[in-house]
Amino acid sequence: MDFELDGNSALVTAASSGLGFASAQALAEEDANVAICGRDA
Repeated sequence: MDFELDGNSALVTAASSGLGFASAQALAEEDANVAICGRDA
């Protein structure tokens, strides 16, 4: 599915695992620029 996110930026918090990680991964797969933060590496 193409959400036309190419070149857009997203900040995903709580991205160490679970839903936050999956969201960041999905955004990156859509070619968005993704910044993440979380408690674990």
